[in-house]
Amino acid sequence: MGELEVDVAIIGAGVAGLSIARELSRYSVNVVVIERNVDVAQEMTSNNMGLVCQGADSLTFRPGSLHAELNIKSIPLWPKFAEELGVPFKRVGGLGLICHKADYLRFLKMYSRAFKSSLKPNAPYYIPEGSFKPLQFLDRRSLKDLEPNINPRIQGALYDPNLAVIDPVLLARSLAENAKANGVELLFGNEVKTIERKDTYFLVNTNETTVRASFVVNAAGINAESIAEMVGARNFSYVPVKGILTDFDEETSEVFSHQAFYLPRLGDPHIRAVVPIVYGGLRVGIHLDFVLRSDKNIPLQGLEHNLKVVKEVIPDYPFEKHVKRTFYGIMPLTNAEVGWHDFIVDIPEYVPKWVNVILGPAGVSSAPMLGKKVAELLMTSGLYLTPRTDFNPIVERGVKP
Repeated sequence: MGELEVDVAIIGAGVAGLSIARELSRYSVNVVVIERNVDVAQEMTSNNMGLVCQGADSLTFRPGSLHAELNIKSIPLWPKFAEELGVPFKRVGGLGLICHKADYLRFLKMYSRAFKSSLKPNAPYYIPEGSFKPLQFLDRRSLKDLEPNINPRIQGALYDPNLAVIDPVLLARSLAENAKANGVELLFGNEVKTIERKDTYFLVNTNETTVRASFVVNAAGINAESIAEMVGARNFSYVPVKGILTDFDEETSEVFSHQAFYLPRLGDPHIRAVVPIVYGGLRVGIHLDFVLRSDKNIPLQGLEHNLKVVKEVIPDYPFEKHVKRTFYGIMPLTNAEVGWHDFIVDIPEYVPKWVNVILGPAGVSSAPMLGKKVAELLMTSGLYLTPRTDFNPIVERGVKP
């Protein structure tokens, strides 16, 4: 294949890269997505909880962070976004589990600080009225009415009726199909080998072709670091974290139907959450390990942790007989030294026309706003975006990405 000339080259065909591609397809620009795998969503997108953070789960992110901004601003966009893309968007509701008074006080602080302030029209993260349902605290009896099989030692919960689940892989595929139908080119099996930075453009050299691009969006997931280093655009750092999850079969949907989680315990890095799968069954985890990104091992303690978590929520059920699969994903975790994660979506000061995108946890939730954020950044870097009159936001099944 000869040299391909485009306005924007996006590296990575996960939800991040494809949501950006789909947003840019609204405009009269030439866009290509470059992916080293042979299909979409082969890495982080296919190995996560499948949650769409809504209500408290989103509003309690660290105020002032990009993590909070993109997820909160995505809340009112999700129903239409999912409908246009033909992706099931199932509101399951979330339960922040309360076992002790200390749990209640922590949830109360989060609720009063973030949720109420976001309702004010002049607040940074204002959400239009009608985009969500109010949160509420449930006592033990109300919680038992909602989930009859829940552990009796749990005293209550902070209930978020807005929290939803989706199929991240189908979302990525739908984004790819819609972007392609609107003119985006997708190059699979193209691993980026080198990138040459010229005066007014980049030459992205893969194992198959060379792409000449005026602008580059680095959405390569866990490999974003090495891609950025090719042109001296690395203005970030992260550590690779392996998250081990376990899926339980469809029968387990009969014993529990909400998302539920325990607050983190001091000295315990692992996540204790139970999440309904959009097609049935439960997904449980997450056992976390700081590892080399090449580490493909699934330690036995990963499954043991996940079984312990689900039994802490629903104790009287033989989950050992309903294990469907245990799997892992490698995600980038920023700010590991201070203990809180944030997204990175910016242009390095010394490499204009280049956007780094590193999402990590809760990245899927930000999909509706991410493309808009990147489009704004590209415009500030000199990309002229003229809206197309023939853009079709509805996915057309049968269009192969």
